[in-house]
Amino acid sequence: MVDKIKPKLLLHICCGPCATWAAKCLLDDYEVMLFFYNPNIWPVEEWLKRLAAAQQLAEVYNLPLLVDNSGVDDWLAIAEPLADEPEKGRRCWQCYEWRLRQTAQRADQEQCLYFATSLTVSPYKDRTAINKAGQRVAEAVAAQYLSTDFQQNNGYQRSIELSKQYGLYRQKYCGCQFSRQ
Repeated sequence: MVDKIKPKLLLHICCGPCATWAAKCLLDDYEVMLFFYNPNIWPVEEWLKRLAAAQQLAEVYNLPLLVDNSGVDDWLAIAEPLADEPEKGRRCWQCYEWRLRQTAQRADQEQCLYFATSLTVSPYKDRTAINKAGQRVAEAVAAQYLSTDFQQNNGYQRSIELSKQYGLYRQKYCGCQFSRQ
């Protein structure tokens, strides 16, 4: 039997736990590369813990992990005026689009046919807004956005179970200094 050639997909990941289920769902159909781009995560110690969990997961799944630590000042310029917005509000929408734009550009650089995000596994995120942001930013790049709903089939619960199985650090808040408050 001949192995099927899988298209390359760049998966934006916010943390190791969310990426467990998202990557697992994609591995049969895509050649997955993980992309850790999260200028929103604060403080830096939290960013480092989440990066370590992402690195650990990349080793478990034997996947390449790309890391980009740029954009903090630019992200703050977008987010600070929206500091009082509730979770799932306009600040979050801007954050989704900001990170997906960078992911889309990186997908083109890495010659990936697709890009997606693990953000849709979380019940604390607006999956519709995330997928709309992905479709919008895809208009400016060659890579196509893969709309997802990783909450299907109990995805969030499965991500919790897998992160425990792999011993991954699990955060207690979204990541930005505004959500922490």
